[in-house]
Amino acid sequence: MPVPTVQQQILLTVPAGTQSGQRLRIKGKGLPGKGQKAGGDLYAVVKVVMPPKPDERSAALWQQLAEAQSDFDPRKEWSK
Repeated sequence: MPVPTVQQQILLTVPAGTQSGQRLRIKGKGLPGKGQKAGGDLYAVVKVVMPPKPDERSAALWQQLAEAQSDFDPRKEWSK
């Protein structure tokens, strides 16, 4: 995915399993700190955005995914 940085736009690879809100470090593409010549690190925050209303085909695909992942509980850690 293209990501703007201080100097240029770069392509960032988002690893599988990345969650919304997770920060990804982009080494050396941020502003340099005091006394540094090279750029510091830049952080990209992942934001997952869903379409406002899926069409019938998309809804059917989401349903298939939900059925394939029926044992997944995103709130499992809440009961700890």
